[in-house]
Amino acid sequence: MYHSKKTWLDKPVDSLKIDELVAQASVSPNVARLLVQRGLETPAQATAFLEAGQMPFHDPFLFQDMDKVVARIKEAADQGEMILIYGDYDVDGVSSAAILWHALTEIGAMAECYIPNRFTEGYGPNEAAFRWAVEEGFGLIITVDCGISGIKEAAVLKELGVDLIITDHHEAKDVLPDAYAMIHPGVDRNYPFSKLAGAGVAFKVAQALLERVPTELLDLAVLGTIADLVPLVDENRLLATKGIEALNASERPGILALRQVCSLTEDELTEESVGFAFGPRINAAGRLDSAMPALEMLLAETLEEAVVLANQLDQQNKQRQDIVKQIAEEATALVEEKYLEDRVLVVDANNWNPGVVGIVASRLVEKYHRPVIMLCHDVEKGTAKGSGRSIAAFDLFAELTLCEDILPHFGGHPAAAGMTLSSDDVVSLRERLNAQAAKLPDEAFIATIEIDLRLHVSDVSIGLIEEIGRLAPFGMGNPAPRIVIEDAKIRDMKRIGRDLTHLKALLSDGTSELDGIGFGFGDAVDEISLLAEVSLMGSLNINEWNGFRKPQLMIQDLAVADYQLFDYRGGKKPLTDIFELPQEQTTLVAFSDETKQKYAERPLNGAIHENVVFLDLPETEEAFLPYLKQAERIYCAFKDEGYYFEAIPSREDFKHYFNYFAKCPREELRIGLVRLSKTRKWSKRSINFMHSVFSELDFLVTMEDGLPGVNPDAEKRDLTEAATYKRHEERQRLEQQYIYSSLAQLKERFDTLVEAAKQEEMTWSSNSI
Repeated sequence: MYHSKKTWLDKPVDSLKIDELVAQASVSPNVARLLVQRGLETPAQATAFLEAGQMPFHDPFLFQDMDKVVARIKEAADQGEMILIYGDYDVDGVSSAAILWHALTEIGAMAECYIPNRFTEGYGPNEAAFRWAVEEGFGLIITVDCGISGIKEAAVLKELGVDLIITDHHEAKDVLPDAYAMIHPGVDRNYPFSKLAGAGVAFKVAQALLERVPTELLDLAVLGTIADLVPLVDENRLLATKGIEALNASERPGILALRQVCSLTEDELTEESVGFAFGPRINAAGRLDSAMPALEMLLAETLEEAVVLANQLDQQNKQRQDIVKQIAEEATALVEEKYLEDRVLVVDANNWNPGVVGIVASRLVEKYHRPVIMLCHDVEKGTAKGSGRSIAAFDLFAELTLCEDILPHFGGHPAAAGMTLSSDDVVSLRERLNAQAAKLPDEAFIATIEIDLRLHVSDVSIGLIEEIGRLAPFGMGNPAPRIVIEDAKIRDMKRIGRDLTHLKALLSDGTSELDGIGFGFGDAVDEISLLAEVSLMGSLNINEWNGFRKPQLMIQDLAVADYQLFDYRGGKKPLTDIFELPQEQTTLVAFSDETKQKYAERPLNGAIHENVVFLDLPETEEAFLPYLKQAERIYCAFKDEGYYFEAIPSREDFKHYFNYFAKCPREELRIGLVRLSKTRKWSKRSINFMHSVFSELDFLVTMEDGLPGVNPDAEKRDLTEAATYKRHEERQRLEQQYIYSSLAQLKERFDTLVEAAKQEEMTWSSNSI
C-alpha cells in the first residue's frame, strides 16, 4: 500500500443537470460535470461562465463613493496638488500602484508612489509615513491594496488637514477609518461583486477616472488578481481572461523583461505563468528588502532599464528560495519537538526573515493541515511580527479578532493574515488560539481534497485537455480540475531534478500511456513497486516540446490500495535499504537458524507491522501466512541456497550408491566411495542426501564396525516415502517459485498467500464472535 497525503472526496453531482447541459449548452459530458460541480447548473450560467471574456465590466460608479473619488482626484489634478499613491509590498500592492499611477498621469495629475518597507514600517499605513507625506507637500493620499485597518493613521491625516482616499479589499473590522472616501467592494454593498483584488479595485478607479475600460492596464491588473488568490469568478474571471490575453500581447518593458528572466519569451502565458514565474519574482523584492525595484520595473520606460531590475528580482527570488528552505527546516523541527499536539501551530524564533515566513506557513499548513502562524522576534523592540495561513474550518481573521486586545496591529482574510504583537504575548496568543480551535471537530483537521473526475489512462487525450481548458483561467474559486487516474500500471519511474527530489513516471493501462510529473514526490520511487496498480491525483496539461504535444499529469498525490511487493532477492538491491525502514513499522522475519544467527543483533520475528521483510525462505508456504494478515509492504530478500540448480539424484544414482554398499569390501568402503563420487560426479550434498534417504527407509544401517551396510531385512519401499526426499522436493519447488521466478510470478504467488491469510483472519474473527 501507499497512503495518499489527503483523503480524496468525490464531489456530489446531479446527473440530470449534467445531461441538461450536454443537451442545451453544447458541452461534453466531462465539461458539463465540471460546470455543475462549480454551481453552474443552468445553460445560461454555463454559457456566461464559458464566454466570460465577452461580458462587460461592471459600472465603476456603482461604488457609492466613486463620484466623490473622481471629483477629488480631478480637482487635485486641476489645481496641481501632489498626490501620493500609498501601496503594499506584494504583487497585488505593486501592480495596484502601477495601475493608479498610469491613470493619474494620463489625466495630468502629479503623482508619486510610496511602498512601505516591510521590515522598518510594516504592512499598511503608518503614521510616520503620513506625516512625512504632509511635510513633503502632498495634498491627497490614495491607498491601494491597504488602508482599511488604518483607523489611527486616518485620524492623524484628517487632523493634519490632508484628504485620504482608501482603496482596499482586505477584511474590514467593525470600525472603519474616517477617510474622505472609500472604495472597498467588501464594504460597499452597492457594488455587485465583493471579491476584487487590490489591483481590481485600482482598475475600477482607473476605469472611472478615464471614463473608459483601460485595456492597456489589463496586463497589470491580472498580476494582482491572480497572485493575490482572489476567486476567479464574476468580474475577476473577466479581468483574468482579458488580462492573460493582454499579457501575451504586452509590449510593456517590465512584462517583456519578466518574460526574459523567466525564459518564457516564446511561451504562451497562462495563469500559471503569473502564479509561479512572475509573481514570486515581483514578491521577492518586498520579502527581502524594499519593494520599490519591483514597482520601478513595472513602470520602466525602456527594456534595458526593466531587464536590469528584473534580473535583480530574479536573484532576490533565488536568495528567497534558499532562505525559505532553511526556515522551513527549522520550523518543522520546532513543530515536531514542541507543538505536534497543538491544533493551531504558533511557531516563533529570533532570526527568521519576516518577509518569507508567510510562504513557510503555507508549507506547514500543507504538511500538517492545521492553522499556522510564523512569528519573528525583534529583540530590541520586544515585538514579534509575522504571518499566518489557515485551513477552511478556521477563519483566521475572525479568530484573531477575538485576540485583538493583544494584537495592536493585524489584518488579512479568513485564510491569511499578518500581525505584530509584543513578544511577551506570543505564549498567550498560542494558548488562546488553541483554546478557540478546540471547538472544532476532529474531522476539521483531517486533510481532504475534492475530486472532479475519475479517469483511466486511455481516457486522457489532447482533446479532453482542450475541453477542460474552456474553464480556464483557473485559480481560487475556480480551481484547475483535480483528476484521479485510476488503476494505472507504472511502465517506468525515476527521480529527476537537481537534487533528485522530483518524480517522473510513465503510466499505462495496457492500451495507452501517459506521462506523469510529481514535484516533491521523488521518494515514491523507493516506496512504490513497479508491479503496483496506482491511483494518481493531479491536474492535466499539454506538454509541448520540439513541435510535439503530449498529455501530461501533474501529480499532486498518489495511492496504492493493495499490498506491494519489493524484490531484494539475490542482492538485486542492498539490504541496507531495508534495514533503514522505521523499526516501529517493520517486522524482520528469519526462518532458518543460520539466518537468525547471522542477524542476531537485529529484532527478529517480533510484533507484526505493516512492513514485512522475509530474510530467507521457510520450509513450507504456510509459514508465511501469520505475517501477511496486515502487511502493506512485503520485502523479499531470499538468498540462493543452491538446492534448485543441484537436481535430485536420479534413480540410477541411487542404484549405484546402494549397490556400492552391497558389493564393496568393508575395508575399501571409504576409499571406494571417493572414487565412485568422482566417477559419478556426485557432490558431498548429493551423497549425504542419498545416504539420508536410504537410512530413513532402513535400506542402510550402521554395522558393528561403525560403517554403513545393507539391511538384509529391509522391506521394499519407494524412495519418495522418505521424509528427506519429500523435504528436498518441496524445497526445490519453493525455491523455483520464490527465488528463481520472475517478479510477476512471485507477485502471483504472494497474491494467493495474502488472500489465504485474509481468509484465515476472517475465519478466526467470525469464530471469536
